[in-house]
Amino acid sequence: MSPQIQPVLATVPLSPRHPHSVRTIVGLSVAALLFLVMGGGDLATLLIGFGFLVHPVQAVTDKLVRWPRQDRVDAEALTLVVREYFYNAPAVDTKGVRELAAKRQLQVNDDGGGQLRIALTGRLKPSAAGSRPEARMSFKCGDVGLMDFDRLLQNAEGDPPVRRATDRMRRPDTGAAA
Repeated sequence: MSPQIQPVLATVPLSPRHPHSVRTIVGLSVAALLFLVMGGGDLATLLIGFGFLVHPVQAVTDKLVRWPRQDRVDAEALTLVVREYFYNAPAVDTKGVRELAAKRQLQVNDDGGGQLRIALTGRLKPSAAGSRPEARMSFKCGDVGLMDFDRLLQNAEGDPPVRRATDRMRRPDTGAAA
């Protein structure tokens, strides 16, 4: 087995990243436009002032609550996609998802010297959930000890062809000439 598995092109489930809250910018723009159009009337000024207070609160909520939650969901989904191709690859965490979104490439090392590399290609592929970015993924296995080998074999036995092969190996010889 070669230490480097061939790179795979796959779509990855990443949410679109915005460095700002779109709702906040639209809300502040509408409030400023209403202030200019309506003039400085008492009720209009009060409503516009309320808008200026609400939208930054929404921006802080987005940054502190919604985006970290979305990063966790993206990390779990990305780990599932990676494990679909490389079952013994390390898991991707939320920090890795943020790095992938910012730098367009990610490298995750595991305990045994293995290395997972993910690089976004810049192309979008249509899917049922909308357009998803395409990524090139590769995994290089590290040092595999006996305990790690047993764990890898147990994980691989979930695959039907591997399970049939191990069952054949464990069966007592039927007496057929080899």
